[in-house]
Amino acid sequence: MSTNRIVRIVVGLALIGYGIYSGNAWFYLGVLPLITGIINWCPLEMKMGTCDPASGCCATPTTGKDESTCCTPIKEVDPKTIQSFSTTQKSTIADGVTQILILGTGCAKCVTLKNTVDEAIKTLDGNFEVDKVEDIEKIMSYGVVSTPGLVINGEVKSTGKALSLTEVVKLIEEEKK
Repeated sequence: MSTNRIVRIVVGLALIGYGIYSGNAWFYLGVLPLITGIINWCPLEMKMGTCDPASGCCATPTTGKDESTCCTPIKEVDPKTIQSFSTTQKSTIADGVTQILILGTGCAKCVTLKNTVDEAIKTLDGNFEVDKVEDIEKIMSYGVVSTPGLVINGEVKSTGKALSLTEVVKLIEEEKK
């Protein structure tokens, strides 16, 4: 357990103990650090950009290769870059191949969407190329600010939610037409 987490739990318990002992409102103030320490999530550090992914303070722990993605500050992306990246992606799609990209840094919804897409392509006829994009700059180049994102043949179809199997199948079938 990280030092940061231990400190939050101890401070929370101390404030609750003092509040109960003295009979004042310090009890309520101690609940916040106690809960953030127990569930291992610190919104203040995330806002300040000082959270350390190794300590597990991020709201959505990453499971990918790059553990730093949950706390990486989002950079501004030039709209020209978005347009050029999207055009490049569209031009590299081979005839008859449906390219599907899952945009996300490794959160639970991203993993769920990836599994749903894998299940969907098993039920459909066709040639599919499925890739997972975890690079924040590439995700932002599609104009996606809420992950997971689903991109089919270079066009963003969904952002910010894990789609059901029927929704994914419908989106893929619409794109194939």
